[in-house]
Amino acid sequence: MNKIFQKITSNGIVSLLSYPPYLYFSLSVFFSQVAFNMLNIVLIFLIFHLTSSNLAVSFLLFSILIPQILLSFIGGVIADVSNKKKILIFGNLIRGIVLILLFYNLKSVFIIYPVALIISAITQFYVPAEAPLIPALVKKEKLVPANSIFGIGLFGSILIGYVLAGPAVNLLGRPGVFLGLSAIFVISAFFAFMISDKKIIESKIKLSESGLKKSIGEELRNSYSIIRKTKEVGDAFFLLIFSQIIIFILATLIPGYARNILQVPAEDLSIILFAPAAVGMLLSAMLIGSVLHRVKKNNLMKIGVFMSGAVLVLLPFTSRIFSRGIIDFINLFMPEFFHINIFSFVLLLAFLAGLANAFIFIPSQATIQEHIPQDFRSKIYGLLFAFIGVFSLFPILIAGGIADIIGVGSVLLFIGLAIIAIGLIREKFLFSFFWWIARKK
Repeated sequence: MNKIFQKITSNGIVSLLSYPPYLYFSLSVFFSQVAFNMLNIVLIFLIFHLTSSNLAVSFLLFSILIPQILLSFIGGVIADVSNKKKILIFGNLIRGIVLILLFYNLKSVFIIYPVALIISAITQFYVPAEAPLIPALVKKEKLVPANSIFGIGLFGSILIGYVLAGPAVNLLGRPGVFLGLSAIFVISAFFAFMISDKKIIESKIKLSESGLKKSIGEELRNSYSIIRKTKEVGDAFFLLIFSQIIIFILATLIPGYARNILQVPAEDLSIILFAPAAVGMLLSAMLIGSVLHRVKKNNLMKIGVFMSGAVLVLLPFTSRIFSRGIIDFINLFMPEFFHINIFSFVLLLAFLAGLANAFIFIPSQATIQEHIPQDFRSKIYGLLFAFIGVFSLFPILIAGGIADIIGVGSVLLFIGLAIIAIGLIREKFLFSFFWWIARKK
């Protein structure tokens, strides 16, 4: 029995979770991410409920992206030279306090947009302090299991946050859900407070001695230079930006997709769409960490790009009217207890979308971590978030406006085809094809 216990406790993940500083850190990040992910979905549901407009949802995401563009790199610089524990504590506390405003006033978009903007601004200082805190809490040989726990917690929080958003609104009501989210942020701040001070102080001293206190402009030039000089990092950087732009556009269109194509309330998407997508992300994370870890990262990213495009091309065809004949035809060849309906297709496509997103996200993250010096990681991630904001801004505004005019299905189809085309261009297949056509002529 003793040997079995020793074997269990010697496991990297188990030993880390039994180490209080890292356990408190993991719990703090987990609760914070659950609250933040749930908040984003609840705000999207709320805006669409008040306005029934995809463009209004675009303006919500615009409010979230503006601070990301202006502050995320500065947040990364500050995180590299500051006490990250204090950033985690105050970042969560302030977000929890600001959310209480929505408990008292939910009927005006002119209150919701500023609150979303303030919370996003605080988050730009909080996020760059999360992952770079890990090396200050664990030994170098335990960084891999520590990052695995961080990744599983991140995807798990997306699963819980997205899946519970709709049921939480239905159970607690719209005012009550914001009070609940405020409480979760406070719980996260408590766990951050419980992290050992000694480790954070040691990390701060090392960073201060490395001479990071330069001007913002110089830090920006150095960070950009690192990305430009390393082809693998540049490619991973592009794919992370690209995948996040797609996620923002989908967030704009999803309420309209629920109402106009699936003909269900937007809140039901938590179970129909977000749950299978998050399960796909979790499964993909486990596969990449175990079975697929020997596969080249670039190949995994290629699969992710093409799978994402294919899913978006197929989503518009999940309309009840369009797909009824197809479903009836398939059911002719299926036993009665295996009969499918439109939601079977939606669940499958959502699962594949989550799988595809993780195939892009995880290898891209690993590539950046492998090639970027530790004392630049917060700044690089800050720069990444800024670029995501800059390049997402106009696509989400255009997508929301166009969807109100020509329909969500048409926009989804166009985006899916564009993603496949970009994937082909990256592989030079499209250029080769046009060259072959030109030769034939």
